[in-house]
Amino acid sequence: MLSIEYIRENRDSVRKNMISRKVDPSNLDKLLEIDSKRISIIQKINNLNEERNKIAKEAFQEESSHNLKLREKGKKIKEERDKLDIQFKEINLQFNSLINWIPNMLSEDVPVGSGEEDNVEIYAWTPKYGELQKNKLGMFDASKKYMPEHIVHADSHDFKIKDHLELGRDLDMIDTNQGALVSGSRFVYLKNEAVLLQMAIIDFLSRKLIKEKFMPLVPPLLVKDRALYGTSHFPADQDQIYAIEKDYTEEHNRLYLVGSSEPSNFGYFMDKILNENDLPQYFFAVTSCFRSEAGSWGKDVKGIKRLHQFDKLEMGAVSSIEESNKVFEKLLDINKWFWESLEIPYHVILKCSGDSGYYAASKQYDIEAWIPSQQKFMEVGTDTNASDFQSRVFNIRYKDSDGKLQFAHTLNDTGSAIGRTLIAIMENYQQKDGSIKVPSVLRDYLGFNFIKGS
Repeated sequence: MLSIEYIRENRDSVRKNMISRKVDPSNLDKLLEIDSKRISIIQKINNLNEERNKIAKEAFQEESSHNLKLREKGKKIKEERDKLDIQFKEINLQFNSLINWIPNMLSEDVPVGSGEEDNVEIYAWTPKYGELQKNKLGMFDASKKYMPEHIVHADSHDFKIKDHLELGRDLDMIDTNQGALVSGSRFVYLKNEAVLLQMAIIDFLSRKLIKEKFMPLVPPLLVKDRALYGTSHFPADQDQIYAIEKDYTEEHNRLYLVGSSEPSNFGYFMDKILNENDLPQYFFAVTSCFRSEAGSWGKDVKGIKRLHQFDKLEMGAVSSIEESNKVFEKLLDINKWFWESLEIPYHVILKCSGDSGYYAASKQYDIEAWIPSQQKFMEVGTDTNASDFQSRVFNIRYKDSDGKLQFAHTLNDTGSAIGRTLIAIMENYQQKDGSIKVPSVLRDYLGFNFIKGS
């Protein structure tokens, strides 16, 4: 969250930022009104405490005949303070609720825009052309005209392109029908070579990250609400999260299934004080994730693009303030290495203010792979710099070179949304005979070059 001191001193900038991000600024007005009342109550409590301490000192020095009057006066002060304490608790609940609706300040180099059409391409790559020249980039999907019309890795181009679901069913790799029967819509069984391909993707990227000194984690998939407020999945995305009711949890804490390993990953550093010399700290985790997908009924229902349960390999880092941007770009460089190693056409966009819906984000890149069956890009990952927004709730701090405590910067990167990576591989490597060629970098992991089904 933003500090209340920053909000007070920069209210006009905070309001402008909220409007740019398409966030209702009325919550800012409510917050500042509540904050004013909160300060008033704090001042009254402090004044009463001072008066009570003064009376206690007098009572110690006065004769016993006067002590009775002083004790009565002290009792009345305590009663008044107790009432103020109750008022403070109530108003503090309102304060905490409102401040969580104030999004992070966007970086100065984030373009102002109303939606995805105002996102800016910063990089694009294809197996044929390599990195596209800057004059071939533009807004939104300007590089689309340079993406392959045919299947880039097919030995022949005279065949009808299949989408990933048709390929998956034909090759006995994806079963959505049985998933729906067992669990409901948006659940799926991955089978046979799809599972092997997923394991190969994880192994391939994990080896790279371990070589780059990333710490591997197996984090909890059930977390308390603080972790979700910490990453700003609460309150804005609360309708996306599955809750486990208190009656069924140890110590009767309500727990939540993570929609991303980000809350539990950064939770590892919660309430810790790090040394600047030990930063940045890099880590990654491979987990299942769970989302209700509220608000997306009827959207992307075909196949495995948007599921209630899905797997991801997520990268993250805790950084000093000075190293934050450098770390941010390093995570993006790993994304580039990954997709270019797989030889899949893709581009990177800098998200504009109106498309920066994630409250924690100060700056975001989206990585989007080319999907032949649709002749358009599909988001396959996001690289986020959250500055110190998350660490204020998690209380992640470090000692700088002067021994001063600073809130760390947190950075998160999808790494690989496995299901969507499978989609991109299957479609870009399909062949005329219905088989799927295996990307060359994954062949040693799998032991075969083509997926042909049974």
